[in-house]
Amino acid sequence: MKNKIITLGVLLLTLLVTSCHSDSDVIMSYANGDALSFAEAEKSYAGKYRVFWKALNTNYALWDYEKEYGLDWDAHYAKFLPQFEALDKEGNVSDDELQELMTEMSEPLHDGHLFIQFQNHATGNFIPVSPSVTRNRKRDDYISAISFKPSLKYYYNNLAEYKDYSSKVNDQLIYVLRTKGIGYNWALTKIEELQIKDNLSEAEAIEMQELLEFCQAMDKLNNMSINEKAVTYYNNLVAKYSHLNIPNLDPISITFINNGIRLTYGLFTDGIAYFYLSGFGLTPYLNKEAMAQTFSGDSHMASIVDRVKDVWESWFDAIQDLHKKGKLKGVIVDVRSNGGGMMYDSYYVLGSILPAGGFQAGYARFKRGVARYDYSPMMPFVMQTMKETHEVINDVPVVVLANGRSVSMSEITSCCAKEMPNGRVIGSITHGGLCCLTDISNFSSNYNGHIGIEDKTPVYCYTPTIAFFNSEKKCLEGVGVTPDIEVAFDDKLFKNTGQDNQLDRALEYIRTGK
Repeated sequence: MKNKIITLGVLLLTLLVTSCHSDSDVIMSYANGDALSFAEAEKSYAGKYRVFWKALNTNYALWDYEKEYGLDWDAHYAKFLPQFEALDKEGNVSDDELQELMTEMSEPLHDGHLFIQFQNHATGNFIPVSPSVTRNRKRDDYISAISFKPSLKYYYNNLAEYKDYSSKVNDQLIYVLRTKGIGYNWALTKIEELQIKDNLSEAEAIEMQELLEFCQAMDKLNNMSINEKAVTYYNNLVAKYSHLNIPNLDPISITFINNGIRLTYGLFTDGIAYFYLSGFGLTPYLNKEAMAQTFSGDSHMASIVDRVKDVWESWFDAIQDLHKKGKLKGVIVDVRSNGGGMMYDSYYVLGSILPAGGFQAGYARFKRGVARYDYSPMMPFVMQTMKETHEVINDVPVVVLANGRSVSMSEITSCCAKEMPNGRVIGSITHGGLCCLTDISNFSSNYNGHIGIEDKTPVYCYTPTIAFFNSEKKCLEGVGVTPDIEVAFDDKLFKNTGQDNQLDRALEYIRTGK
């Protein structure tokens, strides 16, 4: 859920701050992992809590909002410091025990992105907690939303056009492992062909042995977690067995670990253009400058980028063509179970059907001082919209589909739809993490951002850089965006038949206006 935007300003801070506690000190550059800042946290649980409390006291962007919910940050200190001091007296603290106290400590905080990590110096392990995950686990739709991947298979007979492609690493690996006639399955078939031959030549015997070894290695890969290690393991197999000429056994770039995306485009026969994206990471595929910075590899990588680009272009072109002909009936943008990502992606999603010049989705402010309530004035939060000549879709319904795992940029997109005269949000209440974060991991800006370095400093926090508010200047952290039309997802129906009742409701609204 650590969703990212590009920020332009950088301000390194070493300022004096005071509080009601006698141990107030000079605020160090927590995000740079300053040794002095984290010294007391190295071998003390109470020290970890004090670093966490003081850093958040200065860097957190939502203290007035938390106060409305009844959180007294000074009382929090008085309540939890003794409990962490008790852990110091206990000594050999288990990871589960530390995580339980950290969960209770973080539960009152509403920031939907907040991620906290303490290193348990007794075990050496880094223990994570996320208050928004703790909160959302209580939702009835939590499990179904986590595992949800939309599918249009049920609707194929009602589609005039359909395209689907994923550059996500796990999908690339699944393609090689499970597709008939290529990769792993081709190798199995070839082995069977060789095994039924009466007299194998020496070359064929060697080939069969190598194919058996390849399949055994791929079986091992099938059970591995999808990460950089798994990609490296697979790429080593590609190099080792390239002489076997196994179809579609191509290397996978580790670039796709962080930049993989799945897109689906479907054009219903009555002129409704559907578009799903798994995350807001379109910009590297569609912006030439970003593409050059992100994807610089061989022709295979370029072909993957082109296939992703083709799905978006097909959706966009269909909208342009149909609207010009007066045949566009509606647009559906599906951000269900979309964890967010680049804010600039607005240019290619709702921004591609809105007027040029930007569109105000709400308001924003920064933390602009070391005191707890030092904030900038409220400023308009403007989404990027397409500047090139394009059709402005303001005369047919535009629906954003959202659910409990729609986070960050997905939620801001939902807020944007709510501000469009012809826009509606349909589905379930979103996750509740609309504040924006920075991609920069080794320093803070505007008195917030990263505190410490993940998996390195004994305390690490990921906090918002920009506090977001809706058009009514209401903060929705920990609450989420309420759809205009709420529809609980029928997970059983979807699993049994493929029918998507939330999509059905969006289609019904577009077709009937009700």
